[in-house]
Amino acid sequence: MMNMIKRVTVLFLMAVLLLTGLAFAEDGEAVTEKDGWHFDAKGFLTGEDNPGDEYILEDEEKGVWQYASKDLSVKITRYREQTKKKKKQEYCIAEIWCSPESPLGIIQSDPKSSLKFKGEALPGIEQRNVEDLIGKHPSVLAVSDDMYGLRITPVSKGKTKYDYHGVVIRNGEVIATKTRNSQKRRNWPNLDTMAVYQDGSMKTFDCDALTAEEYLEQGAVQVFAFGPWLLSGGEVHPNLEKINNYSEPRVALGMIEPYHYILIVTAGRPTSKYQGYKLTWLAEKMQEYGVMEALNLDGGDTVALAFNNKVIIHGNMESKKLRNLGSMIAFGLKESE
Repeated sequence: MMNMIKRVTVLFLMAVLLLTGLAFAEDGEAVTEKDGWHFDAKGFLTGEDNPGDEYILEDEEKGVWQYASKDLSVKITRYREQTKKKKKQEYCIAEIWCSPESPLGIIQSDPKSSLKFKGEALPGIEQRNVEDLIGKHPSVLAVSDDMYGLRITPVSKGKTKYDYHGVVIRNGEVIATKTRNSQKRRNWPNLDTMAVYQDGSMKTFDCDALTAEEYLEQGAVQVFAFGPWLLSGGEVHPNLEKINNYSEPRVALGMIEPYHYILIVTAGRPTSKYQGYKLTWLAEKMQEYGVMEALNLDGGDTVALAFNNKVIIHGNMESKKLRNLGSMIAFGLKESE
């Protein structure tokens, strides 16, 4: 009798799984089926009987964008809210699963001989139209970063626009090293950093915690400098309330675990129809997703998020004009055209 009950229970569960589109692979991993496509628990394509090598969904009306291959999974969801003062609030959250075969990458404008930092023409200094930049460097997802190029743009006689540039590393190459003293009064940006390592992990630091050489010795491939850091070891920065904590367009990148990231992009300022969001909100939202390390990147009109080479949200949603950028963070980066 007991065996009969167990058999009926198993058959019932199998029927439920089939009806919901959920099954299990031979290794016991859950598989979701949708319109002939098969996804594992992380959203990667799995199995050999998919209609193609890449799944792409773009639903502007519902505010959902999704990409899946065997080594990259991206899902962006747009949220729209309204404040008590009846102002609009709009933001996107992207959940990203990478792999060693498709890690976090970067986009940079080409070096220009007339734009030199410390006598060297470097990538990312020239500020380019966003559509042109992502058109030349196609990717699944591209987002504005720390805008380091603006801080090292030459003005005259070798001088730059900013006295401090932050510790900046791209693809293992040191771009800039001069950063602020974290013990003194912090100007904006405070140039806190996030290092991205070869194993897909990320770690946030105070602006002067490590030198560029020390980051490289640790195995850092990329180091972004803007700040402040939002989360470190899962804990919220203790002084966020005192650091630029007003509502504006924002970009924040966070890590749940190696190769598993959360990206939050918001639009608007209190002076526009779109309210924008505070740093404290960003940190709390990251915590909700289980993020352990997170950094605030350059915001304001710099903000731009593109999916499949089309901008889907940017800092000033009331205008079609986008600020020029010299560099971006990218996932699913294709070969440059």
